[in-house]
Amino acid sequence: MTFSAMNINRKRMKSYLSKCQVNPIIQSKIKEMLKGPVFPIITPFTEGPDYEVDYDAACKYVDFLYDEGVRNFYIMTYNSRFSLLSWDEMKKLNEVVTKRIKSKPEDCISIVADPMMNSTQVSVEFAQHAESIGADLISLIFLERHYSDDQVFNHFNTVAQNSNIGILIHEQKLASAKGGPANLYPLSLLDRLADIENVIALKEDSKLPGFSEKVIETVGDRLNILISGRGKRQFVHFHRMGCHGYLVGVGSFAPKVSLDFYKACENDDMTTAWGIINEIERPFLSIGMKHGWHPALKSAMEAEGVMNRVERPPLIQIPDQENDEIIEVLDRVKTSQYWPGVE
Repeated sequence: MTFSAMNINRKRMKSYLSKCQVNPIIQSKIKEMLKGPVFPIITPFTEGPDYEVDYDAACKYVDFLYDEGVRNFYIMTYNSRFSLLSWDEMKKLNEVVTKRIKSKPEDCISIVADPMMNSTQVSVEFAQHAESIGADLISLIFLERHYSDDQVFNHFNTVAQNSNIGILIHEQKLASAKGGPANLYPLSLLDRLADIENVIALKEDSKLPGFSEKVIETVGDRLNILISGRGKRQFVHFHRMGCHGYLVGVGSFAPKVSLDFYKACENDDMTTAWGIINEIERPFLSIGMKHGWHPALKSAMEAEGVMNRVERPPLIQIPDQENDEIIEVLDRVKTSQYWPGVE
C-alpha cells in the first residue's frame, strides 16, 4: 500500500505504524459491551435565525439516555445531522458528548464519526482527534465512488494504521464508478476489512435482509455486527444468527422500550418482543416514514420533553399539522401494555 497520494512521509509513517493498534484488552471490553440497542445522538439546535448546535442540550440528552439505562452511545452521520454541520462543529460535538459520556460512574461506549464526504487524510485527522478525546470507536463511512476494492480497503486501512482507536465500518451501498445503481459491498472486501486489527464493529446498513445474513455469516465471528433499518423485526431474526446489536429508532425518545425489547430477545420472550414491535414500533414507524423519519423522531422527543424539534435549514422540522398526527400516534402507542410503566 502506498501513501504518496496523501503526501505522508514514509519514514515517519513507518515508525508510527509499529505502534498503531488497539490494546487487545480494551478491544475485548468494547466488544463485550457493544451489544443490544445502540443509541444515536440526535443533534439539537437553538431557534433561528442562528440555528446553532445546542451542546448543552446534547449533554442533557446524554444524561437522559444514561439515566434510562443506556450504555452504548453513537454519534453517527445521519442521525447526528453531520450533513448540516461544519467539520469544527462535528469535532466539538464528538468531544463534548464523549466527555459527558465518560463522566458517568458506570462504563459506557462512546462511538463518534467522521464527515460524510471527505478525503482519507481528513478521516485520519478525525480518528486521531477521537482518540485524543477518549472515544472508544470512530464510525467511518465511505461515500466516494467505488472504483476498486483496493481503493475502499486502503481508505479504512490507512485510518487504522494512523490511529490507536477502534473502528466501526458504516457499511452501506457503494456509489458506482460508472453511475447507475449503487453496489453492495463485495463480501470478499468485507472479509479483508474484518482482518484489519483496529476494525472492531460493522454497522450493516444495506437494508436487504438476504445480504445482511451473508454479512453476518462472513464477518460476524470477528466483528460486532449492528443491524440498521427495518426496525426491531430484523433484530429478532438476526439475533438468532449471531447479530450483536441494532440501531434504535423509537428508543431515541423511549429508551426503555428498546432495552425491554433486547431483554425479551435475550430471554427468548417472543410474546413481549413482538408485542413491542406490533403495538409500539410499527405504528410509530408508519407515521414517521410518512412525514420524514429523522424529523419525526424529534417531534416525539419534543412531546416527551427530551429535546425541541428545531432543525437547521435546509432540513425542516415537521409542520404543526403533521406534528399533531405524530403526537396522536405517540399517545396511542403509549397505552400499550408493553409501554414502560403501563400495567
